[in-house]
Amino acid sequence: MKRLAMIVLAVSQIFISYSRNIEPEKDDNPQDTLKVYYLNEVVVTSSVKETNELKNMPTAVSVVSPKQLRDTQIESLPGLSSFIPNFFIPSYGSKVSTPIYIRGIGARLGAQTVSMYVDNVPSFNPSAFDFEFQDIQRIEVLRGAQGTLYGRNAIGGIVNLYTLSPLTFQGTNLTIGGGSYGQFSAKASNYSKLTDNFGISVGAYYKRDDGYFMNSHTGKKVDASENAGGRVKLDWEITPSFKALLFGNYDYVSGGAFPYMHKDSTAANFNEPSSYNRHLFTNGLSLDYTGNGYSIHSTTGFQYLKDDMKMDQDYSPKSVFSIRQMQEQHSLSQEITVKSGTQRKYRWVVGAFGFYDRREINTPVALKEEMIAFLQSHMPSFITYDNNRIDLPGLYTKPSKGAALFHQSTLTHLFGLDGLSATAGLRLDYEHTGIDFSTESRGGDITVRVPGRDMVIPIDGDTLIEGSFSKSFWKILPKFALKYEFSPTSIIYLSASKGYKTGGYNEQVFSEVLQNALEESLKSSMPPGMGGPPTVPGEEIVKPSLEEQLSYDPETSWTYELGGRYEMFDRKFSLTYALFYSKVNDIQIIELRKQGTTGRTIKNAGKSKSSGFELSVKYTPVNNFSLYGDYGFADARFVKYDASEDVDYSRNYVPFAPQHTLSLGASYVYDFANSPLIDRLVGNIQYAGVGKIYWTESNKTTPQNGGSGEELYQPFYGLVNGSISAEKGAFSLELWTKNLFNTDYHSFLFEASDMTTGKVNQFVQRGYPTRFGATLRYTINR
Repeated sequence: MKRLAMIVLAVSQIFISYSRNIEPEKDDNPQDTLKVYYLNEVVVTSSVKETNELKNMPTAVSVVSPKQLRDTQIESLPGLSSFIPNFFIPSYGSKVSTPIYIRGIGARLGAQTVSMYVDNVPSFNPSAFDFEFQDIQRIEVLRGAQGTLYGRNAIGGIVNLYTLSPLTFQGTNLTIGGGSYGQFSAKASNYSKLTDNFGISVGAYYKRDDGYFMNSHTGKKVDASENAGGRVKLDWEITPSFKALLFGNYDYVSGGAFPYMHKDSTAANFNEPSSYNRHLFTNGLSLDYTGNGYSIHSTTGFQYLKDDMKMDQDYSPKSVFSIRQMQEQHSLSQEITVKSGTQRKYRWVVGAFGFYDRREINTPVALKEEMIAFLQSHMPSFITYDNNRIDLPGLYTKPSKGAALFHQSTLTHLFGLDGLSATAGLRLDYEHTGIDFSTESRGGDITVRVPGRDMVIPIDGDTLIEGSFSKSFWKILPKFALKYEFSPTSIIYLSASKGYKTGGYNEQVFSEVLQNALEESLKSSMPPGMGGPPTVPGEEIVKPSLEEQLSYDPETSWTYELGGRYEMFDRKFSLTYALFYSKVNDIQIIELRKQGTTGRTIKNAGKSKSSGFELSVKYTPVNNFSLYGDYGFADARFVKYDASEDVDYSRNYVPFAPQHTLSLGASYVYDFANSPLIDRLVGNIQYAGVGKIYWTESNKTTPQNGGSGEELYQPFYGLVNGSISAEKGAFSLELWTKNLFNTDYHSFLFEASDMTTGKVNQFVQRGYPTRFGATLRYTINR
């Protein structure tokens, strides 16, 4: 890292010396703007709480414009995967989980490590991250810990989405498209000013497909889906200094899910229902007041999520193990910030944040016929189960609430040196979380026929577990940064920041807790000498308490970063780089219990670190042709992870986080002069690559019949996407393709044990095959 830093600093001096000799282009617009020159677009980039202009922030930030989204056919958050350096979102078979990995830091389940905001309203559940994009004004991705300004669950970074305002854009957008695998989509939106200072926008969309993977047991596609929704936005400039914004978004998802198949198969093969349905409402009210040298901003957010997930937990045509999860979540948040003007020598922001979140989870688990037969086969012949099914219903309520105070200051012209600035911030974050639970087993009764005696003993083996636990966290989250602007188009910065991911209670472990309780209940009810408790007490075994089994602690991180940005050749060429080092304490790991036969749990697994670098290059040699490249490398490993007394995963790679991301692309526009049929032709091509990805904490397969196992990972792979569109007036017709060369890869792999045979199998979620289609757009800008 030291040698690499010296190389980067040397290269920086070359760019700096060159950029100093360039006459900076004057900007007649004093607003905080970021110009995407290679796409000939201007994206407004104001922030309600950042004390630095976004284009010169002392942190790694990527801004994605509407044209970039359109040219690369990105229609939802997972589409950004690999498009941004060290930014990766895998597909896990449904929208119930949208994990985001930034720089090797992420989580497959549980609380997110990267937070997402829509028009400054936070989402509290990764199940709400994947929705259809419509009329996006810009997307900001801030990489590295962002705890000072954003608080909880931002140890990897932040994703900010902003939608168009009817006060700044008026027009109508209509889109209809279709493609292979039964793909069809339609979108419509209208932005209008009802008066000079009041505007309204409305939009709606519908999308469907027939699915991509077969279930050989049913002979049907397993992952067909439908998606529909709408949005409304009211923007009112009450006075020149006071503005109000009210919006509401609704998104509905319905369809099949989890096309998990054996690694050696090309189709899923299971008998139980596998589906995911979701209703998602996101609403926000923003109030802005601009005074003399300061501004006050208030954002009130409310999100409602209700979903229903069904999964065949044994992933086979056997009737062994199935699960259903139903969530209902209400989230309310309020943030108020007071911020100075950005043209001052001393800039500051102070703010307060509070939230209340309540999530109810209903998770009925069923042990089916072949599971009962397997359990029966391991029982003495004089003991029989009374039923061929055992249900493990559970109802869990997880309330949480929190509050925070934060401040950040930026001082420019530090030590009297033009261009040198320092930023420092501090956040005090409090959170109280808990769980109320009621779960039981039904159908676990057995009958004992005493050998040698005509005696039958019925035993009620069912058990009930009820209770509640709660705990609180206090965190102090500082941030420090130094920045030097050599010119308006070149900066270098050094920063350090802290973040944390909330702790809590894991309801999914109750499947194992109940099965163990059922076994203990049966043993305790058996007569002595027939499997019951011994007449002479043996050595007492100390077991963890229920709260210890459910609870996991917060995860904290520090990110250290050196980076810079440069533009030259009349801003035709731009370069952005960052070197980073992150260390994580009490990292939260998702663990499959007993090879997936009793569900999964979240646990703290010691320490990890991630180090690497990022590089983005954009070049526009002529106005109608542009090239870009984005590369990220992250070496994420466990520093300390004692999985058990005999197993140590220290120095192993953190699973599910890719080591490399790569995006290469080109865009070309050909203008037709005086053509009656076509105005211009636009072509885009992109290569997106990602890998190596390890799938387990051990980085290896589970040993079979002895041995140490083989390395288990997805090698680096790349997908080629492209489009060509013809434009005439308000109309455009686009032909597109994704995964042009039908690259075969696994987006997810896990190991699960077949309880009826004891064999450990590997199951995969395969990547999507080649897709192609066409999209017709009609856009009127007034």
